[in-house]
Order: sequence, then C-alpha cells, then structure tokens
Amino acid sequence: MDVLGTKYGCWFLPKDIDLNEDSVVYSAGVGEDMSFDMILSDKYKCNIVLIDPTKRSKTHFDEMKHYYEKIRWKLSGDIQEDYYGIMYPLKPDLEKVTFVEKGLWDEKKSNMKFYKPVNKQYVSHSFFEGQCSDEYTEVEVDTLKNIMEENEHHTIDVLKLSIGGSEVKVLQDMLNENIFPRYICLHFTIVKSNPNIKAEVTKILTRLQMLRYKVLGSNSNKFIMKLIV
Repeated sequence: MDVLGTKYGCWFLPKDIDLNEDSVVYSAGVGEDMSFDMILSDKYKCNIVLIDPTKRSKTHFDEMKHYYEKIRWKLSGDIQEDYYGIMYPLKPDLEKVTFVEKGLWDEKKSNMKFYKPVNKQYVSHSFFEGQCSDEYTEVEVDTLKNIMEENEHHTIDVLKLSIGGSEVKVLQDMLNENIFPRYICLHFTIVKSNPNIKAEVTKILTRLQMLRYKVLGSNSNKFIMKLIV
C-alpha cells in the first residue's frame, strides 16, 4: 500500500491502483490538508472534486492555487509540520480540481447548522449538536448524487469521506442511490451525542461488505475498501 499525505491527513491506497487522467476522485472533508488530493493529482492527473462547507477550507484551497500557480508562499491556518515538505515538489493539475463549498448530507438543504470547534485553532466542524461547541454557522448541504450530477460525473473511482460524523448518513444515501465508488477511504467520527453510533458504523460496514466491498486495510476508525467485481 502507498501512504499518501501528511502524518495527519494521509490515506492508504494500493500501489497498483489503476487510476489515470480520466479517473474521478471525490474528497469530502478537506480542512486545511490537501496533501492526499494533491498527490493524486500530481501522480495521475485525475479529476478531483473537493467538498467542504468550511470557510477556512475554501481559503486554504484558494491559497494552494496561488502556491502552485505563482509562488510557493507561506500558508495561513493550522498547517501540519510535514505539509510543506510533501507539497513543495508536487505538480498538480489544478485545472482538473473543483471545490464544492457545501456539506455532504442525505438531503439538500440551504441552511443547516454547522457547529464550530471548541479550539478555534482547529478547522473541523460538525453538523451534530454536542460534538463541538455551541457556536454555529449555517451552511448549504447536498447529496452525493446531486453533486455528481452538477459535475456531470456518472461514476467515482475514489471516494474519501472524513466529514465529522456524517459518514454513515452519506454512505446510506449513496448506496440507496446505487452509487458504488471503486475505492472508498473512510474516517468515522464517533459522535458523542449519538449512543448508537458504534452500532451504526458496524451496520454500514456490514452492508458495504455484503455489496462486495473488501476491507484492504484499517487503522483505528479509518478504513480503505475496494469494490470487488
């Protein structure tokens, strides 16, 4: 397996994964670490859709465009210590990277509460009350199917989900819509306000495996799965 990204934001994918310039990657939960996404862009020149409603995440994306297009300058935000060393040598195709400033959910809504982190240095928010602070902003959310239709994508080669506890809802909706990415990178957030969350995670993992997804690797709450056809 290849380790792609910083110590904080890395994911594992097979070394022999068959991605190319026509492949489609959906990466939900960007934060201020695009190392995984930029490595894939550099290596395969694939199409990448970044999904995150967080203002700081959009700012980071805009800064990264300047970083590669103009000058490799210092970035704002909570940047990982190993970030610059990984990002500097890369040559991503930014013309094929799209940023969707929405949250992923199982329905379309224009004003969903998005709770801010307790530590203002951090960037991760959550749609679940009690998971972060009591402060919130309101953001637009949409389904994976709708975002795919807007971007004229019929299939997904790699789906990455690290979305603050919304993973189960999004996966359930995805499977109900008969969307089956070839590879899925999952990071399950254990929602403190939901006493059934561990059972729900187990249930969705079981459903995925019944639909011929094989677990290629796991680490704590992270899972890498491949659709076996």
